[in-house]
Amino acid sequence: MQVVFQITSGEQDAQLSMLGQLNNLLKYSDDKQTRIAVEVVVHGHAWNLLLADGNPLSERVGVLHARSISFIICQNTLNSRQLQPGQLLPFVKVVPAAIAHLIERQQAGWAYIRC
Repeated sequence: MQVVFQITSGEQDAQLSMLGQLNNLLKYSDDKQTRIAVEVVVHGHAWNLLLADGNPLSERVGVLHARSISFIICQNTLNSRQLQPGQLLPFVKVVPAAIAHLIERQQAGWAYIRC
């Protein structure tokens, strides 16, 4: 199973909801003893989810990363917010354009979840 989550909301409630969905998915995968690949693609106003400093959700994101969830951010979002990759959690990957990455994943057969 392969799934890509997209989040664009900077609202903490939306981000917490997505983190809960990710935990539920991992529990399901564990219960079924199935392998799963999960990516979270962050862009738009959701950039704050991946900040290293001053981020109340950074510990939760780190725990999910430790359970093999990949977190990806859009370079265009970084540019528009004048952010540098060094300001992000150390495991965050940067892609040139989130929208293109999402399209590529969907074309490759990944399930798509918009949060």
